[in-house]
Amino acid sequence: MNLMRGIDLKKIAEKMNGASGAELKAVCTESGMFALRERRVHVTQEDFEMAVVKVMKKESEKNMSLRKLWK
Repeated sequence: MNLMRGIDLKKIAEKMNGASGAELKAVCTESGMFALRERRVHVTQEDFEMAVVKVMKKESEKNMSLRKLWK
């Protein structure tokens, strides 16, 4: 899988402030999956942005359920 030119990786990194390495890997994998679903061989900025939203949403939901356990 290749990246399109002009992808702003700094912008992606800013959105993932405080994320773990596993979350970063998940975003990269998920962005590739978004491209593959549309039968493309290049990952776009939009693919990365959608992947960040999806992965970080799951993480926040996981944190909320852990907080409920500890109450």
